[in-house]
Amino acid sequence: MKITAIAAALLALGASAPAYASDDLPGADAALVQVFVPNEAAIAALTEQFDVAEYKNVEADGTIMIAVDATPAERAELRAMGLRIGATIEDAGTRASVAEARDVQREADERASAWAESGVPKSRAAVAPRGETVIQRADRFTNYAGTFLYVEAFNKATVSTGPTSFSGPSQALSYAGADGVWSVATDVPRYTDGTTTPDTYMFHRQLVRLTGPAAQIPVDELTVRVASSSGAVDTSKVKSWPGGTLPPHVAGYQQGFFNRYQDPTENRAQLDRLAAEFPNLITAVNLPHLSNGYQRKAMGIVGLKTPYADQVSGTGSLGNVGTDTTQTAAIRATQALVINTKAWGHEGGNSVSVELKAPTAPDAPLSVAVTGSDIVVNLAGDVAGAPASKTADVVAALNASAPASALVTASTFRANAGQGVAQPTAKTLMKDYLNAPAHVQRGPFQQRVYRIGAHRDGTKVGVFFTCQTHAREWTTGLTCVETAERLARNYATDPETKKLLDNVEVFIHANGNPDGGHLSMYDFASQRRNMTNYCQFTDPVGRNQWGVDLNRNYTEYTRFDGPWVGASADCTVDSFSGPGEASEPETKNDMWIADTYPNIKFASNMHSFGGYFMWSPGAYMDDGKRTLSPAPNIGVEKYFFQAGEKILGRIKEHRGTVILPQRTGPIADVIYSGAGSSADDHWYRKGIIGYGFETGADKFISTETGTVQIQTGFQPPFAEATGSADPRLAYEGRDQAMEFASGNYGMIEAAYDYAQDTTAPKTSIEYSAAQSDSAPITFKFNWDDEAAVIRYTTDGSTPTLASPTYNAERPRGLGELLTVTKPGVTEVKWFATDIKGNQSAVQTQRLQVGEQGTVGGSVPATLALTLGTPAAFGAFTPGVDKEYTATTEATVLSTAGDATLTVADPDAVNPGRLVNGTFALPQPLQGLGVVKTWTAPTSNEKVPVTFKQTIGRTDALRTGSYSKVLTFTLSTTSP
Repeated sequence: MKITAIAAALLALGASAPAYASDDLPGADAALVQVFVPNEAAIAALTEQFDVAEYKNVEADGTIMIAVDATPAERAELRAMGLRIGATIEDAGTRASVAEARDVQREADERASAWAESGVPKSRAAVAPRGETVIQRADRFTNYAGTFLYVEAFNKATVSTGPTSFSGPSQALSYAGADGVWSVATDVPRYTDGTTTPDTYMFHRQLVRLTGPAAQIPVDELTVRVASSSGAVDTSKVKSWPGGTLPPHVAGYQQGFFNRYQDPTENRAQLDRLAAEFPNLITAVNLPHLSNGYQRKAMGIVGLKTPYADQVSGTGSLGNVGTDTTQTAAIRATQALVINTKAWGHEGGNSVSVELKAPTAPDAPLSVAVTGSDIVVNLAGDVAGAPASKTADVVAALNASAPASALVTASTFRANAGQGVAQPTAKTLMKDYLNAPAHVQRGPFQQRVYRIGAHRDGTKVGVFFTCQTHAREWTTGLTCVETAERLARNYATDPETKKLLDNVEVFIHANGNPDGGHLSMYDFASQRRNMTNYCQFTDPVGRNQWGVDLNRNYTEYTRFDGPWVGASADCTVDSFSGPGEASEPETKNDMWIADTYPNIKFASNMHSFGGYFMWSPGAYMDDGKRTLSPAPNIGVEKYFFQAGEKILGRIKEHRGTVILPQRTGPIADVIYSGAGSSADDHWYRKGIIGYGFETGADKFISTETGTVQIQTGFQPPFAEATGSADPRLAYEGRDQAMEFASGNYGMIEAAYDYAQDTTAPKTSIEYSAAQSDSAPITFKFNWDDEAAVIRYTTDGSTPTLASPTYNAERPRGLGELLTVTKPGVTEVKWFATDIKGNQSAVQTQRLQVGEQGTVGGSVPATLALTLGTPAAFGAFTPGVDKEYTATTEATVLSTAGDATLTVADPDAVNPGRLVNGTFALPQPLQGLGVVKTWTAPTSNEKVPVTFKQTIGRTDALRTGSYSKVLTFTLSTTSP
């Protein structure tokens, strides 16, 4: 109102209008302030004179706080009217700051868009590759609704500035075909994780629909460019998602083996029939732990002024006892008398009744009577004959009565003191509130796993599917049943199916949560957990709050291990992980399968909804750093994606559904942390390649202006949409089960590829230069055919399994860039090991930083031998046995690669014997032959040469000197 009046005044002022030209905003001196008024009438009166905002709040003292946009003069006028002015909500300064921030952001957005479309001007240097902005993914896909481009980029300048705030440049994307004509830019918003403290920046991402000629650009000609308002730019080629082609099924391939949603009992019965029909392919195995059962103790609440009408509460452990317009919840809680039967409802508990009768006379005593299963409490009366028994007194009386306490346990409502007066209540049957039809067995449930394959002896690679761990996810159980039916019924007619079952063993656990599944189907559709109650309260108000989230009940990276996010200790919360790791029989059974069958190498836990395809790591800490459970090496993650191509391709096959790239990847990156999940248990505890599926991809709906995505929910219509169901989701439940059963088939195909893989992976190195003058050399490794873990060294040594591994720059990021800075030659050596264990040969790449000069001289070939003083034995003594020793020394100099020093006797008449004229010693001289050998050069080496001569007591000796001229030779084969 005020702004309109000012605008009119400006028009009327004519020449005086420039007096307002310096005002940045209308009413530049106005401020939005709190004003306290006594009543609604005052608000109406002020609205006629002032700019009153659409806000009010009733204070504790009955006054009303409103907000008024007022100038200083108007604020003075309000005070003169006796009204109190409170805090300033906005003023000229705050409004100017907001406007300035808006303008700055607009400029940044426009700059990013311009650079995305046209590139960074030559006058401004673009950030080097792998600089501030890095494109991590660029995928194009076509589904039933059209063609789309998904781009994901990480910006290093984006930083946290507070618990939920960030600063960083704007990002925009543009794309072009072979003609180099860039599209109009599209903003790329920031994606953050709000489950940590503070929030965590993940990356920027955008999904763009391609229409007209853009949708016809061949994917191998499509390039995307992401530009930052800071000037950082990165470009990337675009990949087809999912890639590859799949072998077709044979004509007449059988599929579609269900006509409605089925409960866990029906799923088990169908699989039992299938196993009986195909005993050559299927073996049903009872799991060792029975579930706690689809059963409850019967219960009820009596003693209330307005009888309890089966209400439930979702307000946690406090709860409330229904609604009553004549009483507060607090008063009803003091009156409520909670009854729980000793017997299960189906075993007699549902037959127990409790009645609270009014006193028959003044001052009547409190008493309890039991007839069969009927309990009657006669309430005590006061002097006027009105009920006088406090709820706590009735509880004590019931529990003290032997016949009553044999049937029930009584308590106050959730530890209330029970000081309210219990009110007469008509005969009330206790109920377990379970309404499943008769075919659903009450009591513990026998879970089974079905082994499917031509060879079910553990000799083939195993694939393990678990479905409906979360009870309300009705489509998932059908995917397991459909998978088993397709495999068994097509084995004899489809060569591809036969090939798979001849080489892979499939394990199907169709209902990981049978009790919760039955409860969700027939009693409480939103049930996620099993039915086991660990809460202290057992009243029917909280009957829909009980149970353990089985996918938070495993043993790896759980809330019991530290501040791992995504599991709760509150028994009323849907992510309650139970009292301890693997506390639940359903979890124990699932782990038993993985432990008992070591041939299982692949596993999937099927959930809904959202259309996700995920793997470990599945948890992170809320420690201020978002510490992840150990992420697989980039080579392993590439394998997850590589195998996923087949799985996602099969999902698309059914009706064109494409699981979005942003919903594919590690659990912790694409959805949230789930501490204690089955995927992490499989991967970290057993080394099983564990996936997590989510059926129920968003439905893409075409509109006049593009497409919208609508959520499908846990239980979309199976057939035609009736009642209030969205007609756009007709047959959605059936289609989801069918397409994800096809995904299961793709996973079996990936397991077959794994089983048959005997080829070492091929990898290569890419570098900025083989030789640089002085600048560092950057290099990275590439995977040329399949995913693998690469190990390398840079010191010239041969890499081993203990050598450093080549990793990703960050979670979900590209492979790291490595750098050589040391002057001289660096030998990079590497090898790769694929997921099967096939290992490539070591490869070598020589990288050189700086020029190499030469200096040196030559060494002539030299062999030199110098002998010292001749060896002399001294005098020989005739007629005495004795061994004599003589020593000389040789000095050796050799430049050869090898050398040998030998001593030889050239005498042909008496070889090897000392002589005296014509006489020779009877026994030979010892020490002839090879003296020493060398395998490298040596210089002026002193080599002792020792001779020995034996004289026997019968040896005839001639007077005179015995001697021999010997030949010393230094020789080589490598001069």
